[in-house]
Amino acid sequence: MSSPRSDRPVNPLPPVVVALFLVIIGIEAVFNLGARGLIGGPEAVGWRQGAIQDYGFNSDIFGWMVQNNVWPMTHVKRFVTYLFLHGSFTHALFAGVMLLALGKFVGEVFAQWAVLVLFVTSAVVGAVVFGLAMPEQQRWLIGAFPGVYGLIGGFTYLMWLKLGQMGAQQFRAF
Repeated sequence: MSSPRSDRPVNPLPPVVVALFLVIIGIEAVFNLGARGLIGGPEAVGWRQGAIQDYGFNSDIFGWMVQNNVWPMTHVKRFVTYLFLHGSFTHALFAGVMLLALGKFVGEVFAQWAVLVLFVTSAVVGAVVFGLAMPEQQRWLIGAFPGVYGLIGGFTYLMWLKLGQMGAQQFRAF
């Protein structure tokens, strides 16, 4: 007797990673369908630009908040919402694929909430660094890559621990 094959066509992914990916791709799908005139009417062509202005992270706005020590929620939300906006379908797709790949590795070891905290914290830190590095340049920060870079850091940390357990040089993780 042979046991039935348990091979799956897609490796199981942590639910939090799948949820983040679906939000990113869902928003991008709405922008694409609107730009093609399939939903939303004529005004849908500008949905992406409107969303970037309303939810993207801007160094000018950040500079104003720091200078005046005023932190309205309409602007504080930008520290996280920019993660879900992308300049194009390709931009969203690459960010999503990297999120799935790195999220799978990190999510297999970290708790679901820890993956989400790592992703969001990396995004907030990335926005702050961007705001400080690009003061008053009227530049926009969009895309999931700062959160993905945090997952790269988590993956590197896991490799560092694994190399230490094996007695190998931990520096190789970097």
